[in-house]
Amino acid sequence: MARKDDILKSFLTHELLESKYELKKDELPSSIREALNSDKSIIKAIALIVEGLDGSSPVTDPVLRNQVTQFLNEAL
Repeated sequence: MARKDDILKSFLTHELLESKYELKKDELPSSIREALNSDKSIIKAIALIVEGLDGSSPVTDPVLRNQVTQFLNEAL
C-alpha cells in the first residue's frame, strides 16, 4: 500500500467521520484512486487533499484550497 493510501485510510477511519457521515469501515475505499471516484463528497474531498499534498506533484496550499472549494461547491 502506498504512503498516501495509508494517510487516506487514517483520515477515513477517524471516529468523527465514522459517526458524523455514517461511513462503514467495510465500504471505505482502499486507495486514493478509488476515493477520487467515490460518490461520497467527504471521501472525495479528503482524497483530493491527500493527493494534493502527498501526490507525485504536490500543489501549494492556496491552489489546493481552491480545488477543494471548487469541488465542494459543485458537489452541492
